[in-house]
Amino acid sequence: MGKGVLEVTVLYVEDDPHAREAASEILKRIVRTVYVAENGKDGLEAYKQCNPDIVITDIRMPVMSGLDMARKIREENSTTQIIMTTAHTDTDYFLAAIDIAVDQYVLKPIGSERLIAAVRRCADFVLHEREIQKYNEEREKLILELQDALAKVKTLSGMLPICASCKKIRDDKGYWKQIEAYISEHSEALFTHGICPECTRKLYPEYYNRIWGIEDK
Repeated sequence: MGKGVLEVTVLYVEDDPHAREAASEILKRIVRTVYVAENGKDGLEAYKQCNPDIVITDIRMPVMSGLDMARKIREENSTTQIIMTTAHTDTDYFLAAIDIAVDQYVLKPIGSERLIAAVRRCADFVLHEREIQKYNEEREKLILELQDALAKVKTLSGMLPICASCKKIRDDKGYWKQIEAYISEHSEALFTHGICPECTRKLYPEYYNRIWGIEDK
């Protein structure tokens, strides 16, 4: 992926105002849109309103922890990318984060390189999923268009009873129809009329030589 602005949206949840401001400035340089919240409760509300592609959250916060917020987000959307930031090395926190299926971890103090790398990895997943969704939508649209086109196409099949003399065709109701009328009803074919040399000679002998340039023997 290139180093330009990523076409993804990020929600950053952090109760420390200085850390929140510093990380937000980093994020605004690399992603299209950044939303911020100062605790898990506000973060969950922001998530429901903004539906961001990536959520970055501290683990321990007042009102609602990042872990509790992440659990509720997972209940609503299992594919939202979640990045946990923490200064804690307590095994229980990481086991809980693993249980929630957190996608990336960034240890505090947050370094810009580590944060950017984690966001880019999550953005890769988001953009890939977006392409798959677009492909599936276009494929579904094409299938519907083909089904609609096939529904409009009439075909002739099976045995067609045809009169050996007048060449009329008997339909499924027992009526005899001119062949062009029958074909028109059962296909998309259009008819133009002309006359073949044999019929010209039989029906219009006086014009036969003139039209076809053939001398009778």
